[in-house]
Amino acid sequence: MVRTRTKRFLKLTIGAELRKQIVVSVKIRRGPCDDNRDFKPVVRKAHAFKRIKVGIGDKGYDDEKNHEFLREELHAMSVIPARNQDVPVWKTHGRYRKEMKRGYSKKTYNQRSKDETIFSVMKRTMGDEVRSVTTRGQNNEIRLRVIAYNTMRIASLAATASSSRSEGFY
Repeated sequence: MVRTRTKRFLKLTIGAELRKQIVVSVKIRRGPCDDNRDFKPVVRKAHAFKRIKVGIGDKGYDDEKNHEFLREELHAMSVIPARNQDVPVWKTHGRYRKEMKRGYSKKTYNQRSKDETIFSVMKRTMGDEVRSVTTRGQNNEIRLRVIAYNTMRIASLAATASSSRSEGFY
């Protein structure tokens, strides 16, 4: 019997405030694994930081429990598209999943691309490889990158705000 080794990698799940594009909660896990197990902890941390009005997720988070958590516990709107678009609505399980099948605001869902922007900026500015060898070191390295990204983003927002205030005083 031949054994194959599954390649393990770091999986970073973030909760982000999308207006200012700041990371407010983080969950780091060794992959491969499903996304759903990280959904509630990340959303809870983000909600503790700032009340969530709309929770947006990709198809990997399509689960009725995630919709129920956002809508019934946190009283937020959920926009998580259904995974299998070709399955008819009547065969789809769950009230909120059926609602997503019938339609959702594409404009609101497109705000999710800002999450991808955050990942892209972190990879472009800090590189995409992790240099640490131990799991603990890798987790700390990723956390420090998120902190560095947030610091850079807040400094950029502060500089933009101060320059727009001083424009009228020439």
